[in-house]
Amino acid sequence: MARRFLVLHITPGSGHHRAGCAIEQTLVHLDPSCTVVNLDAFHFTSRFVRWAIGRTYSSLIRHQPDVWEYLYDNPAVHRRVEYFRALLNRYQAGKLSTLLERVKPDAIVCTQAYPCGVVADFKKHHGLPIPLVGVLTDYAPHLYWFHETVDAYVVPSEQVKRRFLTQGVEASRVKVLGIPIDLRFLEPVDRAAAARRFGLDLRHPILLIMGGGGGFGQLREIMLNLDRLPHPCQFVVVAGMNRSLFSWLTASRFRHRLLALAYTREIPTLMSLATLLISKPGGLTTSEALAKQLPLVIVNPIPGQEAYNARYLLSQGAAVQAGSPDTVRQTIRDVLDNPEYLEILRRRSAELAHPNASLDLAKLLFELADRGGTIEGRQALQTA
Repeated sequence: MARRFLVLHITPGSGHHRAGCAIEQTLVHLDPSCTVVNLDAFHFTSRFVRWAIGRTYSSLIRHQPDVWEYLYDNPAVHRRVEYFRALLNRYQAGKLSTLLERVKPDAIVCTQAYPCGVVADFKKHHGLPIPLVGVLTDYAPHLYWFHETVDAYVVPSEQVKRRFLTQGVEASRVKVLGIPIDLRFLEPVDRAAAARRFGLDLRHPILLIMGGGGGFGQLREIMLNLDRLPHPCQFVVVAGMNRSLFSWLTASRFRHRLLALAYTREIPTLMSLATLLISKPGGLTTSEALAKQLPLVIVNPIPGQEAYNARYLLSQGAAVQAGSPDTVRQTIRDVLDNPEYLEILRRRSAELAHPNASLDLAKLLFELADRGGTIEGRQALQTA
């Protein structure tokens, strides 16, 4: 019987979603006969709860990042919301049971702590034997990840694994495989042909500037400062879904050559061409850059997960950080003026990278699915 998988993420366009899509793509690539259902986990809850969580998170990140920093991975906060989380999981159990009966998965994989907790709680109270895998998409786990009924955790680094061990998770359940990324990042790129296609000159530095899928951050200020660089460099700015930023870029005049792009699927090629990446340190963006051995200049990290990502990369010598848009020009000038340091950054990126993370994770899921016992799993569902 063909294998069946359930992949749960949250927030379309987020790193959690992109990781889920990479997992789905890789499973089907390795086993075309398998079925993969990739869903937003907010499918389990009411529209009001979904709206409230999304609105609260966005508001805190934009207007009160210090509050989010306090809430993120705070043991006192975790204890206080435990009762509410248990009630919410109980409320969602019926919808989850209906979904599992419909999909009949041989294994479940979650790329965010919220759905991982919901499924883990369901397993605990209903004896569900279906293997559950939690996949971390950042370089630091918060307290909402830890559950005794998760069969395996896939983490990006040995440091993250050690955090799990300190929380009492058995070493056998924690796999250091990396963050799953799109298989297109593994494909070779003809840099000369790609440069001609985009109108770029490989003889001069190419600075790739991104703010995630939403084009977040002070990208206008960064561009205005970088345009004063004395080097004959070129800018590729990916505005994502930020239409006002894209309009401003295309209407403005700059000293240096500029290629402005809206949402694009050309990121693997652009990373192959770039000399430096200037970006927020999102987990997926970081993992993709490491796979391409592309040094990262960190700007505007979001408090919480991105701040942890930044600290990890800086501690490993695989990135540099600009304190603000006003200092980014000098930071990049220092790197471009020191080719030996730029090469060190590339080498450290290569050493930290897990380019085959998606492939290794897919093989783990196949193993767990084949070992999990689908007949027993379906029988348990019928009695849950």
